[in-house]
Amino acid sequence: MNPSPPDPQTPPGTVWYGWVLNLFHHLKVGESQVTFMWAVLVGIVGASMSMCFEWLVEFIQWLLTGIWSDSRVGVFSLLEPEWRIAVPAIGGLVAGFILLFVKRRMPGQAMEYMEALAIGNGLIKVRASSLKVLSAAWSIASGAAIGKEGPIIQSSALIASAVGQKLHVSIPRLRLLVGCGAAAGFTTAFHAPFSGCLFVSEIIIGTVSMDILAPLLIASCTGFLMLHLLGDPSPLYSSPFESFTMFSQSLWCVALGVLAAVAAKGWVALLDVSNKYLNGRQSLLPVRLMAAGLLVGVLACFYPEVVGNGQALITGLVHEDYGTQQALILLAVKVSAVAVVFGCGTVGGAMTPTLFVGSMVGFIFSTLLNLMGMEGNHAVAYAMVGMAAFFATAAQAPLTALVMVVEFSMSGQMIYPLLIGVVSAYGTSKLIRARSMYAASLSGSTASVVSLPMAQVHVHDLARHVVPQVLPDASLEEVSSLMLKNPGDLIFVVKQDGSYLGTIYPGDVPGIRKKWNPGPGGKPPSAGDLIRPGAPVLDGDTHLTDALKLFEQDHLSAAAVVRQADGRLDGVLYRTALFQVITEMMKRESSGAEPL
Repeated sequence: MNPSPPDPQTPPGTVWYGWVLNLFHHLKVGESQVTFMWAVLVGIVGASMSMCFEWLVEFIQWLLTGIWSDSRVGVFSLLEPEWRIAVPAIGGLVAGFILLFVKRRMPGQAMEYMEALAIGNGLIKVRASSLKVLSAAWSIASGAAIGKEGPIIQSSALIASAVGQKLHVSIPRLRLLVGCGAAAGFTTAFHAPFSGCLFVSEIIIGTVSMDILAPLLIASCTGFLMLHLLGDPSPLYSSPFESFTMFSQSLWCVALGVLAAVAAKGWVALLDVSNKYLNGRQSLLPVRLMAAGLLVGVLACFYPEVVGNGQALITGLVHEDYGTQQALILLAVKVSAVAVVFGCGTVGGAMTPTLFVGSMVGFIFSTLLNLMGMEGNHAVAYAMVGMAAFFATAAQAPLTALVMVVEFSMSGQMIYPLLIGVVSAYGTSKLIRARSMYAASLSGSTASVVSLPMAQVHVHDLARHVVPQVLPDASLEEVSSLMLKNPGDLIFVVKQDGSYLGTIYPGDVPGIRKKWNPGPGGKPPSAGDLIRPGAPVLDGDTHLTDALKLFEQDHLSAAAVVRQADGRLDGVLYRTALFQVITEMMKRESSGAEPL
């Protein structure tokens, strides 16, 4: 007796599809969970990209000096004086020609990650930004007195933006993925995962909420895990030092905070002035960067510590390698070199030099207290407080400054004096109207929809326009397959001309599959049969406040966006994306900031 043939109505693999969809349903896999998964991916590739940048810098350094090392100061200490002068000049010249090529051939395309996040749409051009990162690698490898954290974070954010563009995510989601990449890059550069997500959230995005912090923290921690696997995750400035033992010693942090705030305002003004007067004609960019390299090289003949980002100087300060006179000389030399290199247009970061100057403010303050008769050696403790207070003013980010120094030093016992110093500095900065050193990067590009007044932004501007969609006669197997490829997403049913017919919700499909009888005569439902009756729809021209009311009333996680003029599907708007953008806009408008 021959076995009966299989029912032609039963789609192959239907049991597998049903099992996986049921699993997604019970795990409540939605848009937020999918974002978390992409944050993990971005954390992995972003941190890997950041470490590749550091290896690239070491390779270029080897080409220039014949020495393979991750310490610029150590390498320059081994070079002869003529090579200490020549190497930074050659590196500056090459970096300048690369930058000149980018500015002439790809004007306006090399957007910084801060611009893409704060006032842009999250779009970072791969080619232009990669060349800009390459220019930074040549400058840093040749000893330029500039921070390496800028291009490290840029390279990580660049790959995150590429991933988001490949996935065709909405503008708010793309910006969040770029933020995840920046957080992973920050973690790789500073070995501080919590500070990484706060840096992006507080300084760049400008608001701290769980919808934003959660994926950022996931990306940061994933980046830190990659650092464990491929690099050295040790704290940058961990060293045993004498903390404060008396309450009066902690109270002095109030005065240190005031001093650090005033000094930080002067530091930011110095960087602005140097950039204004040294960054001249575009055609002379290679010459300017070469001249800046020559200056660093001449100074390095006497003080090799001037090269690099200042991390070696902070380490020396933490380990108490410098006396007061030597520390003051190094401070003057380093500040001069950073101002010139930064002002001439070298690509790099200013964070580590800023942290060094802040630690020196604390060191000098401790020296003055000792001259006044204070007992004990608290130079390192006050240096840490000075670092946090100074950065809190320079970056206008007290929370990031506080957490960052704790993670740097692994000194939890310093949390109370650090808090006093940071609060004092931040309060003083408001009184003296100190400006963030990132203000230019956060307001220097063409405005995006996110930076416009809320009344001018509509649902269409925030919608994700590339969405999973099917025809009404699509089979249950096709719908299930599409859901597995787009976990947590709504599936939209449209006509051949793109006209919207309805929405299929992932949570509805498992129940329909259970009711369906796959036996003889049991016709499987089509996509049209899976549409949820009365599913809410938004017009593309709807204002954000009206869309918010609909989401609140119906407790929606997402809604279809349809063009009212022709009834065609325009995309999908997610609740988290809407809330993220409205939160940013409300914070900006309540603070009195002008729309860009």
